[in-house]
Amino acid sequence: MFESLVRHFSQGARADELEPAILTELREEMAAGEHFSRDMSHLWQMLETVLAKSGRATCTGADDSFRLLNLACGHCEEAAVLSAFFGRMGKPVRQFAMDLRDREIDKAKRRYAATEALFQIAGVPKIRAKENTIEFVADDATRLVGYGQIPGAFDVVFMRHQNLWNGLSTWRRIYSFALERIATDGGTLIITSYFDKEHLQALELLRALGGTILSSERNPRSRELDYPGKSVDRHVAAIATVPPA
Repeated sequence: MFESLVRHFSQGARADELEPAILTELREEMAAGEHFSRDMSHLWQMLETVLAKSGRATCTGADDSFRLLNLACGHCEEAAVLSAFFGRMGKPVRQFAMDLRDREIDKAKRRYAATEALFQIAGVPKIRAKENTIEFVADDATRLVGYGQIPGAFDVVFMRHQNLWNGLSTWRRIYSFALERIATDGGTLIITSYFDKEHLQALELLRALGGTILSSERNPRSRELDYPGKSVDRHVAAIATVPPA
């Protein structure tokens, strides 16, 4: 993960090209947050596992860039990690991180800027390509697709920690939209869940909406939270709209 984050924030520089002191400082700064580095490392590992088992481990996008929709993203601590993960194949990543709530998007922008600042302060040169972008948007994704302001199809739609128990009809619409937006030529919907039961309900709903569950895995390193049975990225699943080959 660390190597790919360096590449993301410098657009091509390798970690082994940096001075050892810079690498040490960066690793210490990233680990300074109470849970960020550990949670993101575990999410990275789960993405590798789930995509490998789904047959989508080499999903690289159909055109010159990789199109990623981070839907209902909240404060989106995973933004840089997702772009780094899907950018490993060499294509620039266009990520649209979207939430209806302005307050959450404001937090997401500040969080991403703070992560980027860690690399700049440590001395990683900022030479990011224009195509390799993360756009944080506080708006309705359905409306923006309709007006052509974001792509109509994505290589990956990512949804982290949905609250299915809080408004089933709302999440039905969100899931339906997500399935409609994944590219027909290998597009994938990836979800993570806090709870066992909620994850099973999510998979059942996605099947009812025409989704095919390619893989679903329990995260053995999931960090337990205060509420009983709730943990960070407890389950991760990959879903498509066509049966696997």
